[in-house]
Amino acid sequence: MRSLTVLLILLSAPGLASAQAGRFLLAVGDVAVARGQAEIRAATGTPVQSGDTIRVGPASNAQIRMTDESIVGLRPGTVLRIDAYEYSGQAEPRSLFSLLKGGFRTVTGAIGRLHSRERYAVRTPTATIGIRGTHYTVVHCDNDCGGADRGSIANGTYGGVTDGRIEVANRTGEHEFGANAFFYVATASSAPQNLIAPPNFLYDRLEGQARSRGSQGNESSETLARAGLNAESRPSEVPPPPQPSSFIVTEQRTSSGQPAVLAAAPALGFAGAWTSATGGANSVTAFVSSEMLTRTGSGTSQTLTAFNIPGVASGAAARLGPINESGGGFDPGDGSVNANWGIWASGSITDVTGTTSIPGGAHYIFGNLTPPEVIAARAGTLLMFAFAGTTPTSNIGSFSSGTSPSQTYPTLSLNFDTRSVQVGGFSWSFGASAFNFSQGGAGTIFAVPGRGAGINANLVGTFSGSLPATAAMSGAFFGPAGDHLGVGIGVTSASTGSAPVSGQGVAIYKPGGA
Repeated sequence: MRSLTVLLILLSAPGLASAQAGRFLLAVGDVAVARGQAEIRAATGTPVQSGDTIRVGPASNAQIRMTDESIVGLRPGTVLRIDAYEYSGQAEPRSLFSLLKGGFRTVTGAIGRLHSRERYAVRTPTATIGIRGTHYTVVHCDNDCGGADRGSIANGTYGGVTDGRIEVANRTGEHEFGANAFFYVATASSAPQNLIAPPNFLYDRLEGQARSRGSQGNESSETLARAGLNAESRPSEVPPPPQPSSFIVTEQRTSSGQPAVLAAAPALGFAGAWTSATGGANSVTAFVSSEMLTRTGSGTSQTLTAFNIPGVASGAAARLGPINESGGGFDPGDGSVNANWGIWASGSITDVTGTTSIPGGAHYIFGNLTPPEVIAARAGTLLMFAFAGTTPTSNIGSFSSGTSPSQTYPTLSLNFDTRSVQVGGFSWSFGASAFNFSQGGAGTIFAVPGRGAGINANLVGTFSGSLPATAAMSGAFFGPAGDHLGVGIGVTSASTGSAPVSGQGVAIYKPGGA
């Protein structure tokens, strides 16, 4: 580790105090502030200013309180630049940062509560983050997040929201994430992807850093943050530091009656489609562990009797009513895919929008998950067709067109070079009215390191001739070769004063449709 030049600067000089943006509550190990041509060794009480770049070395840790009462905790290996900061009462307040590498955890203050990305933003190489009064964590990986205990970690920006909401924006548009949601942004041209659980490196553990009293120990960033806050002269004015989310716990119980903590590694891909509590159709993909699904039967004759996917999977259900209709299954004969699908014909479902009686049924499909590195390494194009699945249902009547899944569900053209999906046109008729998506649509292929891979797509069409309608499609790759897709589709009409019309279905895809 190179040594840092320590400059003797009178930090309490009046001219500097007026430009102060914040100060260090805590600086443990190799922490420095670059200001112009100078580099200052940081310590408790050291001021920071607009334009400063803060560097945190290996096995080091820092925490800063800004003048708007926000708290920023920096992990080892972080470089954070304060692009612009103003909270003096003499100008419009603003707090703009660039995370060049590493990561931080923050509790936002008065500027963040203005809910304006022009006033508060954090830029990373892949996205810009705006907030709505939030506790959140962000890590940007640039060949520095992997290791012997973590394996290979794909580069990009990872984040998690502890409380409130954040907006993640890049060339693909704006995407919002709420409390207990986790995300990954691969590039500035890639849409953020939901993660079902936090990556194992998101909440840092600081190893073996000597404290000022000369002792050694394994202390977490959280513990060090608390130490800094306790040393602050105005502890009652400081909000508590954000806490990492707890382990994923299901309703299953051990023999002693305690909740069973599930392993983070997923084994199954899950796709579902149902009508949400707000009346619109919902489509979701999740990468899940086997313990999250309760099943009967075996192989391709399994029936899903319940599932409990944590709410960090966007749109995922918390519980379902009884399953009254089983669908079918498929496997090439070697147990590598084991896809199963079916419909809950009645009962209730709870998702992120509330609880509904699932009018028209809740459709599901699950199967053995493709390793994400398989999809990440693929190139070229692949045309896929639906060859089996459920018959679509709606909240207004029975499905009345199409004689087979290949005629009911759209074709999918996958381009692994551009990570894009082209969806063919299709129509679904229920009674005398039909959803028409003749122009098809587009979407993305994504691979989440350590989790799984899938697709997302959206389509715009019409219902009953002229009423606007939308379709949401999501799916997960099945099998070791990634040559099968379990896909859920939800369609919804615009509302004209009454509840919107919705429909849903799931299908399994493979190349050639044979």
